[in-house]
Amino acid sequence: MEKAMLYFITKIVSVLTSIFLLEKADVDVTFLVISTLSFACVFVLEILLNKIYHNNRVIMVTNGVILITCFALGMEVFLPLFVISVVHVIDMLTQARMFYYILTVAMLLIYMIFMPGRTASLLILTLLAMIIFSRIMINRLLKYQSSYEKQKEMMIEQKQKITDMKSLMKTIKYTVSIEERNRIAARIHDQLGHGISGSIILLEASMLIMKDNPDKAADTVQKAITNLREGVDEIRASLRDERVVRYLIGKNDTAAMLEKFRVNYNKAAVFHTSGDLDMISLEIWACIHDNVKECLTNMLKHSNAAEFTLNIEVFKKIIKVEYKDNGTSSEDFEKGIGLEAIEERTINAHGRCFFTKGEKGFCVTNIFTY
Repeated sequence: MEKAMLYFITKIVSVLTSIFLLEKADVDVTFLVISTLSFACVFVLEILLNKIYHNNRVIMVTNGVILITCFALGMEVFLPLFVISVVHVIDMLTQARMFYYILTVAMLLIYMIFMPGRTASLLILTLLAMIIFSRIMINRLLKYQSSYEKQKEMMIEQKQKITDMKSLMKTIKYTVSIEERNRIAARIHDQLGHGISGSIILLEASMLIMKDNPDKAADTVQKAITNLREGVDEIRASLRDERVVRYLIGKNDTAAMLEKFRVNYNKAAVFHTSGDLDMISLEIWACIHDNVKECLTNMLKHSNAAEFTLNIEVFKKIIKVEYKDNGTSSEDFEKGIGLEAIEERTINAHGRCFFTKGEKGFCVTNIFTY
C-alpha cells in the first residue's frame, strides 16, 4: 500500500502539472475539467481495488487505461502522467535490481520519441526524482519492518522456549524428588525392615521358650537386641550419607538467586568462593543470602551497574564477604533503610559491616569471626 499511495500522489501531481500545461495551451475549460475528473476517478478506483484485492493485475489494467487515454487526449499535454504510468508498470513487472536499468532505457526512448519541451522535461525529472527517493525510503521501511517482524517472532520463540524450560525444570525437580524418596525408602526398608522383622521373630520365639528354657530365651533376646542395635547403627550411617553438606545448602541457594537475577534483568552476576565453606554457619549463610538480595535491589534502584560480584573467602579465623557492583555515580551515598538493614543484619550475625564507594563501583564488606 505504501507504493500504491506513492504512485497515487504522483499521478495526481502529474495531472495538476498537465492542467498547468493545458491552461498555457489555451484548451477548452470543459475538456480540462472532464479529463481531470476522469483521471481522478481512475486513480481512486485503482488504489481502492489494490487495497481490496492486493493484485497486480488490477494495477496493470488501470495503468493500461491511463496510457491509452493519454494517447487519445494528446501526448503533448499528458506526457507527465504517461511517464508516471510507465514507471508504475515497470515497477510492477521488474525486480528491484533491474528496475533502474529498464527505467533509464524507457525514459530515453520516451524522450527520443516525444521530444518534450523544457518545461515538460523539468516537470518529468522532478516527478521521477520524487518517485525514486520515495521508493528508496519505502524499500528501507519495508526492510526494517521485515527485520522487526523476524526479531519479534524470534523473541516469541525464545519466550516459549524459556517457558518450556521452566516447565521441564519443574518436572525434573519433581521427578528427582520422587525418585530420591523412593530410593531412601527402599534403603531404609532393606536395612532396617529386615533387621526389625528378624528381631520380632526372635523375641516371639523367646516368649515361647521362656518358661521351659530361660537360658536359651535370654540368648535369643540378646540376639534380638544385637540385631536392633546394628539396624540403628546402619540407619545412622545411611542418614549420615544422605545428609547434604551444610555449606552446599547456603551456596546453592545463593547461586540460584544470582542466576535468577542474571536471567531476569540481563546483568552479569559473578559468584566466587575460596577456603573451607563448611566453617560458615547457617546463621551467617542466612545473613549473606539476605544481604545479597538487598544489594541487588539497591543496584537496580540506585546504580547503572552492569555487573554484580559476590566474593566469599574463608580464612583461618575470619570469613570475608564482599558484595560489589561496577556502577559509577558522582553523588555521595547515604545510608538509607536498605544499607542500615544490611548493617544491622550483619551485627546480629556477630559480624562487622563496611561500605566503600570508588571509581570502580560500590562495595559492601562483611567480616565474620569463628
